[in-house]
Amino acid sequence: MIPQNTRRTIAALSTVAVVGLGAAGWIWVHRKANHELIEALEDARAHLPAGVEFTWGKAIALPTTHGARLTDVVLKDPDGTVSAAMIELIGASVGPTSTTDGNPPDASLSVEHNPLHFDHVLAHTLHITGPAGEMHAKRLSLDGLLLPPPGQDQIAALTMDHGELTDATVVSADNRTSARAASFILDQYGLGRLSRLTVGKLELQTADHPSRDLLVGKLVSDGSDLAAAMQGALNGQGILFHEGNQSIMAQDVKLQGETGGPGSSIAPLFAIETAHAHIDTTGQKSRVTESLSHFRVWPNGPQGILVKSLGYTKFAGNVVLNALVDFSADVAHITQLDIKAPDWGRLDIAADLVNLAAPTGQMPQPQLAHLDLTWSDGGLVSHIMNSAAISQGMDPDAYVMLLRRSLTPPGTAPDSAGAQLSDYLANPDAGPLTAMLAPPQPLPLPALATLALLPAHPEVATTLGLTVQAPSKDRTAPPPAMPDPNMTTDEPEDPSILAPAPPPAPPGGKQ
Repeated sequence: MIPQNTRRTIAALSTVAVVGLGAAGWIWVHRKANHELIEALEDARAHLPAGVEFTWGKAIALPTTHGARLTDVVLKDPDGTVSAAMIELIGASVGPTSTTDGNPPDASLSVEHNPLHFDHVLAHTLHITGPAGEMHAKRLSLDGLLLPPPGQDQIAALTMDHGELTDATVVSADNRTSARAASFILDQYGLGRLSRLTVGKLELQTADHPSRDLLVGKLVSDGSDLAAAMQGALNGQGILFHEGNQSIMAQDVKLQGETGGPGSSIAPLFAIETAHAHIDTTGQKSRVTESLSHFRVWPNGPQGILVKSLGYTKFAGNVVLNALVDFSADVAHITQLDIKAPDWGRLDIAADLVNLAAPTGQMPQPQLAHLDLTWSDGGLVSHIMNSAAISQGMDPDAYVMLLRRSLTPPGTAPDSAGAQLSDYLANPDAGPLTAMLAPPQPLPLPALATLALLPAHPEVATTLGLTVQAPSKDRTAPPPAMPDPNMTTDEPEDPSILAPAPPPAPPGGKQ
């Protein structure tokens, strides 16, 4: 996003150029055209505000295309500088092409009160500096550009049919953050227009410790009103859905950075082969589909704490989400959240979230009204049990026995959440574990962390409305014998010590 002062500088440059192109006398005779163009540019320079400087190397009129070419252009004002090795303006005109009442536009209005229109704008070796930083681009090409008068909102009133930016770099004033892209291509920009943005080879870098480097091979946004989204972001309105289809796709996404002290080696943190989101909105309802293909998380940095604590070398899997958002009811129905990872397992979730809306400028804090969950283990349960046992200094088999005893104190009903979890831990390979959360009142999502207290506090299941169903088994068989934890030497005497240990994998599915 271009800062306000930079937009004002660009608008001023365009105004100066159009003033130079506005003299009708130079259109017909090329030699005279150059003379008139230079006279108009000199006159415009003489009337610039105090503190603003405008220089150029050569000014060449292009009478057949109603344009001009300026070389070695430099525009300075107190907010920054815009320079270009060459700027070419084609099909320049001042004023609207039509009016809402059908009458011809008022040609008597000055440049300061009328929009500026260009059929085509081309700039080579563009350089923009300002208080926030600077931008470089090898080439800028714009078609069907309409710049609003300086007094209007430069974002809300700006329109453009097509734009391309090649080899662009943006660097902050302190040189601590930067963004680079091989190409930006933007079609149909303006309020009420459905835009398409394609970015190639995007790289975002931060030098502050720990340094981070985000790489995106290709990013495509299609069907969104980007002008409205930008204006909404500036006003703190967040994401705005609109009628119709919107989609965004990213390929070859990778985050890497320092994992130790300053200057430590760079290591991968997470990566996604393809991420895709599609939103279909009709009235007050939106259908949302999202997917992550070949999603990987390494045990480096904060993102990989769970992976590292469980003894895995990497998480690799696929994620699919389907949901229906009803804005009129302030409800989101998650019909499918499927996370499948070899060597971990498969998690299937369906849920209802309420209270999605948030006050302006604040993050939404949705609450959980209902959840169905199914977990099919592929090795995660044993990793959790082994990691928890090691953290307690225990033998893994003894730890599992102690945990099962903790889940089923004397008098525990066979169909209770604790008893079902105990049965599942005895043989997680027997089949999927299903569970349902139906809290009496919608729960803030952070409250789900209390599930970790279930081994030491079985009453948590009642508080959360949790029911669990282990894989079916022969109920006539006697339960396995469990050793008394007080009679072993490698187990803690107080089962409550289990409370801070990682709990079994969250169950899922419907009872």
